[in-house]
Amino acid sequence: MLPLSVAVRRALLICSTVAAAPAMAITLTLTELPVPDGYGTAGVANLAADGTVVGMVWPDAKVVRWVPGADPEVLGGGETFTLENIMPLVSKDGSLIATAGYFQQDGTDVPRESPEIWMGGTDWLELPDLTLGDSSPYGMSYDGQTLVGGSFPPAGDASGIQQYPWIWTASGGQVALGMIDGTVWGQAWAVSNDSHVAVGFFEAGPGDFTRYGVRWVDGAPEWILDADGQHVGQAINCNSDCSVIVGAGRDADSPQAWRWTAAGGVEYLGTIFGEDPGAVYYAFESSEDGKSIVGSAYTIDPNLGGVNHGFLWTQVDHMQDFVSFLSLYGIDYGGDFNDMVVNAITPDGKTMLVAGQGSDFSRQRAVVHVVPDDAIFADGFDVIPI
Repeated sequence: MLPLSVAVRRALLICSTVAAAPAMAITLTLTELPVPDGYGTAGVANLAADGTVVGMVWPDAKVVRWVPGADPEVLGGGETFTLENIMPLVSKDGSLIATAGYFQQDGTDVPRESPEIWMGGTDWLELPDLTLGDSSPYGMSYDGQTLVGGSFPPAGDASGIQQYPWIWTASGGQVALGMIDGTVWGQAWAVSNDSHVAVGFFEAGPGDFTRYGVRWVDGAPEWILDADGQHVGQAINCNSDCSVIVGAGRDADSPQAWRWTAAGGVEYLGTIFGEDPGAVYYAFESSEDGKSIVGSAYTIDPNLGGVNHGFLWTQVDHMQDFVSFLSLYGIDYGGDFNDMVVNAITPDGKTMLVAGQGSDFSRQRAVVHVVPDDAIFADGFDVIPI
């Protein structure tokens, strides 16, 4: 796979009253991901720490993996056509790939939906020790040892709950996470390596589909609230210990994406300059330290309907339109797209995954890699350019 354009450098001058600082730069590359031979198109969903990407080929809806420097591999599995930008999942250490699959049930022709894990080749295994109804996995821990998701009630459940958030470990199997009084629909979307903390959402109540961010600690739920005691939108992802959580705008009254940290609570991420004021923002993932966050702004185009505009937020430069960010480094990509989402970012914040739709409505896929040049102040402190 070849970079879309020649890597370019942008010099940034750091001023210092103590000593003259060196010019520093970063190198940015963009690599488009090819469609596997014999398939019509492909979408991308998630990114491991080494740059491995997982997605799905269409119209077959089978899982595909792009390992850096290698041809794409079709792994089978999948076939559920659910949440293209979210599933399949890959752990950050690359040890586990999971998605949702269909499995035959005894006594009925109606298959059940269950999480499945890749076993190598094109072999997949239904996740064992499932206790709830039809289940979808929406997140996993960095080490791949814990999965979380949402499930319909099991047969005979008379609780009135319509969707259970759940957690799965090899030792405990699938366990429903706690519900908050008055809620009937919840899902967990991310979980810590030690499985003690999970994050996701509850819908506000029966008939109200507003998603409120929630955090479970050892299975007990608590709302994620801002400094004014207001609900934030859905929690979408967290870092390895869930000390950093990111999520979506709640509604038109609170449309900004947000970051929660154990030390500082909720911080709203702001808006893209020139974006539709009615856009709702979705933060999909952060770096391990929470200093870089990727996502999209969702708005309604009068001709195209619902569209996304990708963003990168950094602690230094704050909210940036992703097409504009690329153009700063001489990369012309995505300006004519109908849709763009920045799905994922590696824990070190240096690699990002882009899913788009071209002006001809074709799926587009790319990996953007940021390489800081070596630059050291006279006093020996490293320079971090983003």
